[in-house]
Amino acid sequence: MASSSNYSSTEIRSGFFVILSILILLVMTFVVGGIFKGGSEEWKIRFGYLNGLEDSAPVYYAGREVGKVSKIEIVRGAPRPILVTVKVSPDAYVRTDSQAYIDTLGMMGEKFVEISPGSPDAKALEKGSVIEGHDPIAMHVMVGKMNRLADQMDVMVKSLNPLVESASSILEGHEEEISKSITNINQITANLRDMTDDLKHRPWRLLRKG
Repeated sequence: MASSSNYSSTEIRSGFFVILSILILLVMTFVVGGIFKGGSEEWKIRFGYLNGLEDSAPVYYAGREVGKVSKIEIVRGAPRPILVTVKVSPDAYVRTDSQAYIDTLGMMGEKFVEISPGSPDAKALEKGSVIEGHDPIAMHVMVGKMNRLADQMDVMVKSLNPLVESASSILEGHEEEISKSITNINQITANLRDMTDDLKHRPWRLLRKG
């Protein structure tokens, strides 16, 4: 009688592929987590306004994703009360003049943190230092600025109306003279262009007398 512990070749192959898939998944997790790159570095960035930035938001360095937002804290009493902790790859070399921004993937996409590399001659930022981030412009502030700009343009247009009307009254009745003047200017321009082209090809004509 055959033992119940015997497995068919199909079952063995299936089990092998399951184990292999799990191993591949673990390796990918380690690589993404930076385990094979020597771990990650932690930096704190201070903001006054987040504009919807959330935990686990991606962090980019010079346009390349290098980490995630690991923590967001509110510091009471601070002028800029938001402290964002990010964990990034050691490859992201943060300098003393590196800057941090909050940006959006697309018009209405996910918020992310962008860290600039800084200048090549700047020193490395000391561990434990806080990066002063640049606050994004709030939507209501942007709308307010656009409204004020529209109001200013409206005032400008209204102030230009009398000038336009005055210019129209001056030009009225002189259309023919203006048209002739424009024609003459065009003719002079064409003659000068022809003369310039001719001298480019026959510069010795400048040496002729009379």
